[in-house]
Amino acid sequence: MENKMITQPPILAYIGKISDKPNWSFPSHKHDDLSEIIYIFGGEGEFRIDGKPFTAQKGDMLIYNKGVLHEERSSSVQPLKAFYCGVSNLKIEGFPDCFVLPTGVSPHIERNKYSDKVETLFSMIFEESTIQAQGHKAISENFLTSIILLIQRMVQLDNINPTKSDTAVLALQIKEYLDKNYHKHLTLNEIAREFHMNPYYLSHVFNDMYNDSPINYLISRRMGEGKRLLINTNMKVREIASLLGYENPNYFTRIFTKTMGESPLQFKRSETNERLDMNGKT
Repeated sequence: MENKMITQPPILAYIGKISDKPNWSFPSHKHDDLSEIIYIFGGEGEFRIDGKPFTAQKGDMLIYNKGVLHEERSSSVQPLKAFYCGVSNLKIEGFPDCFVLPTGVSPHIERNKYSDKVETLFSMIFEESTIQAQGHKAISENFLTSIILLIQRMVQLDNINPTKSDTAVLALQIKEYLDKNYHKHLTLNEIAREFHMNPYYLSHVFNDMYNDSPINYLISRRMGEGKRLLINTNMKVREIASLLGYENPNYFTRIFTKTMGESPLQFKRSETNERLDMNGKT
């Protein structure tokens, strides 16, 4: 990948940090209005990006282009330590709007000679966003532009090749159908009828590829979208429940609490305390 010109500089939507949370996880979700950059400065995490699994550790980066499904989980043995930020407004020559990476390039960048520079820049952005001194927004976004330029160098340095789909076309088609219809409370038989096949065989194909059942995946997707909405909107729990297909908000709360280990309101409070937006709010 040759270096591409940034024709419209990025806006930093938010900056956050995860540290020493062995049970931390975020189910499958996506951002339709921004891309996200993750830098790991300690520990280890497991990630699934657009259906593909990755294990990342100190010095590695994960890039989620706008609209790409992803999920994250900290290692319980070596808890994940990571900076993350949301990137909007970005335009790079030849890339779709707001994409940090060109399509087809691996979203996992392993540690290389530029990693320490990226970590320093992330630390400075987090510090600027925390202190909120005069000019912090402009300074932070200049640092963010530098990170994006370094990412281009990293891709070029590591000669990262385009990812290629494997032979599990059917599993991918099932996943795409579930991603499109996650808000519907489908049964396995209903999903199987859509693909004109035996439900047990369909479940086997999906599980073999994604190590999960179709129904568990649907629940995980709904919880992931629920988390995203709790963080990024002012929607009430009952509104989120309704959007995700739950007529009874109390049932949604029970499922969320059982799956995530804390209630929607507890999650929103704890996550909000650790994330800074560029208006200085926490």
